[in-house]
Amino acid sequence: MDAVLIILVIVFGLLIGSFLNVVIYRVPRKESIVLPASHCPRCDHELAARDNIPVVSYLIQRGQCRYCGEPISIQYPVVEAATALLGLIAYLTYGLPLEFALAVFFLLVLLTVSVIDIHHKIIPNVIVIPAIVIAAVSLLGLPLANLATPALVGASGWLNPAIGFLIGGGLLFLLAVLWPNGMGGGDIKLAALMGLFLGPYVIIALFLGFFFGSVGGVAAMGVLGKGRKDQIPFGPYLAAGAVLTLYAGLPVAQWYLRISGFA
Repeated sequence: MDAVLIILVIVFGLLIGSFLNVVIYRVPRKESIVLPASHCPRCDHELAARDNIPVVSYLIQRGQCRYCGEPISIQYPVVEAATALLGLIAYLTYGLPLEFALAVFFLLVLLTVSVIDIHHKIIPNVIVIPAIVIAAVSLLGLPLANLATPALVGASGWLNPAIGFLIGGGLLFLLAVLWPNGMGGGDIKLAALMGLFLGPYVIIALFLGFFFGSVGGVAAMGVLGKGRKDQIPFGPYLAAGAVLTLYAGLPVAQWYLRISGFA
């Protein structure tokens, strides 16, 4: 039975990933995610069902549009595969209770806004604000302080999500006030969303996000020739910190307390 469920989770993840690609492409362009039907962004030819099989169609067509021969971005199969992988990890961690659904929701929002931020340097309100509302209703109204209970914290109730929300959004808002050109409104809202799911451990996620962002910024300047004034998307780094904290927040905190002498 576990093997069957794993296969179903992977297949479902691939299908959701295909839909996320539509969201990633159309939302920043303020297009409907429902109509028109899926089509090639190069030649606008409507795609047949055989062209929309996640990952498989890309491999069969060798990364090219069947109708115009133009290359298809590697983003499409990568997002589809990443969605399936994130869903599988959530299933192996939580099984199929409500925590699984919330974990998948959180992870897929992080994935979606990260890819959009990479391409367009924005985190759309139309995605992150509804996600905050859904998370607040789900997490504040249920005995779920964090998704990673037992891995993160054992306390339950509404207090931890509320504290995390204030810490995540509040710290980045303060940074935006002190450093107006360094932090966008989308980053602030994303950090607040992270706080709802991670509780006070959002501090670890922010620390990791800034660390990853610093490394990525230095790499971008050294490898890609970016300058200090070039805008570098911060959302993917925040998302990476959130994912790592979700699954390893407590060990990271214990390690830091141990080496700092506070444990």
